[in-house]
Amino acid sequence: MIIQAMQAMMTPINILLMFGGVAVGTIFGAIPGLTGAIAIAIFLPMTYYMESMAALALLIGIYVGGSFGGSIPAILIGTPGAPEAGITTFDGAPLARNGKGGKALKTALYASCAGNFLSSITTILMMSALARLALLLGPSEYCSIVLFSIVLIATIGSKGNWIKGLFAVMLGLAFALVGTDPMIGIPRFTFGFHSLNTGLELIPVLVGLFVGGEMLGEVRISSRRKSLTKIIKNENRFTKDEIKSCIPVIFTGSAIGSVIGALPGLNAAISATLNYALAKKISKQPGEFGNGSVTGIAASEAANNGTVGPTLVPLLTLGIPGSGTAAIFLGALTLHGVTVGPTIFQEHGDVVYGIFFALMFCTLALAIVGTVICGFAKYVTLVPAEILDPIIILVCCAGSYSISKRLFDVGCMMVFMLFGWLMKEIRIPMLPLLIAFLLGSMLETNFRRSLQINQNTLRGFASPLSVVFLVITAAMLVYAVAGSMAKKKKSE
Repeated sequence: MIIQAMQAMMTPINILLMFGGVAVGTIFGAIPGLTGAIAIAIFLPMTYYMESMAALALLIGIYVGGSFGGSIPAILIGTPGAPEAGITTFDGAPLARNGKGGKALKTALYASCAGNFLSSITTILMMSALARLALLLGPSEYCSIVLFSIVLIATIGSKGNWIKGLFAVMLGLAFALVGTDPMIGIPRFTFGFHSLNTGLELIPVLVGLFVGGEMLGEVRISSRRKSLTKIIKNENRFTKDEIKSCIPVIFTGSAIGSVIGALPGLNAAISATLNYALAKKISKQPGEFGNGSVTGIAASEAANNGTVGPTLVPLLTLGIPGSGTAAIFLGALTLHGVTVGPTIFQEHGDVVYGIFFALMFCTLALAIVGTVICGFAKYVTLVPAEILDPIIILVCCAGSYSISKRLFDVGCMMVFMLFGWLMKEIRIPMLPLLIAFLLGSMLETNFRRSLQINQNTLRGFASPLSVVFLVITAAMLVYAVAGSMAKKKKSE
């Protein structure tokens, strides 16, 4: 199976797609306001008629490239292209102002590649063990784990505002209920629209929320941004001490990223923050951090890119996406007939191993493509938004229409674009809504199956594993409420 996956993924066409995906993801990530996740959402409909391996090769390339691309504007203009690159601005922007932008970009690139590659190896080791554990789960255990994931994302993953996080979860679950009842086959919440009998289509919802929230918000932002400084080539050489100081934080970053990435609800920004704090604590020269430390850039980039592979672990083995990008990958796998879950190694083992090979190969491709792109990266940040944004929206409309050939889906995408923009304006987190929408059907189906098996009682939830997750879920809610009340008292 491993040999078959390697042969299927390492074809000339797939290799070109991976290189192209890495380039596209890096460019999207380098434009403030866009991210690799948005690039995946835009290109996902284009993979509808592609073979599964080719589609995954392209999307994983975009994923890997986008995870690095956000560091380019973070260094050159002091504005992170993605939230996880925010820590990179602490040391990247000062280095660029001092004429060492090339050194900062190279540090971010090589640290990203190393952290991504090491965590991909960790992903391979985690996958099979977690898949074996998942085989022991019944409907009640699955329901408890899904509920735990949703609450975790709503509380910890919503930047401390648990009320808005839970509100977003309730909206996502409400959208998931639209369509035909999975157990008795009766349409519900369709409001007379027969096009909604099959439920809300995944692509229009994903594209609308991700792209609409960013594109419509970008209208207010100046379309042109100036780089902080010119890159002086002769000041961009690394010293031996700088290389030695970066190696330990790259290993700690890949380790922290592997753990954070495998936990639903925790994101790359948290991983980067933790490793940056650790690197500063163990450094012999902590005063350099925040003033142009190469070690600080390496710590941030190795940690946030170290979450790339592990983020797919709960998705592939449990069917639970732990991030917005993983949620889009769930849509990609569904489009190509791949069913995620405990039996994925038996049913689609070639796809799983193909993803592993693609992750590691795209990391190597990033080292090549990134080196080229960094040479003219400062020009990417000057792309006028009034030219770029309409093209992106037209591509999104075409992608939403291409899935089922219905203008209704284009209308749904437009509605969710406005919805995504409104959520961003009133600062309601989008990720809890998206995860709840994707997991809503799984939560409902497993809950009702558990009731049927246990004669309409909750006895199934008394199993040890189910009780553990339910107790942790309740504890997270109590912690969120108590923390919010404590902050209000301090402010008063």
